Amino acid sequence: MQKQTTIFLKQDGKRMPYHTFRRILQRQATSAGLDITVTPHTFRRSCTTELIRSGANLYHVKELLAHQSLETLKHYSKLTIEDLKATHARCHPRERERLS
Repeated sequence: MQKQTTIFLKQDGKRMPYHTFRRILQRQATSAGLDITVTPHTFRRSCTTELIRSGANLYHVKELLAHQSLETLKHYSKLTIEDLKATHARCHPRERERLS
C-alpha cells in the first residue's frame, strides 16, 4: 500500500477531516453564486477530466488516482463529443493526412 500524504491541514497541523473540508468548499461555492453541491470529489473528477482532455497519459492518471484498472477512469472523466472529435482529428490516419 502506498503512503498517503495530507494536503489540507488544520491550523494545528493535523489532517483536516473530510466533513470540514466539504463544508468549507460548499460555503465557498455558495458565496461564489454556484447553485450546485461542491464536494472534494467534484474537484477530483474535474481535475481528472482536464488531465485527460489535455492529453495526459491514462496510465499515469490511473496511478495518480490510485486505481487498480484503467476501466475506472470512465467514471471520472466526462468527455464531450467535441473532445472525441478533436481526438479523432488528431489520431485518425485519414484526418492526419488531411491536416498535413
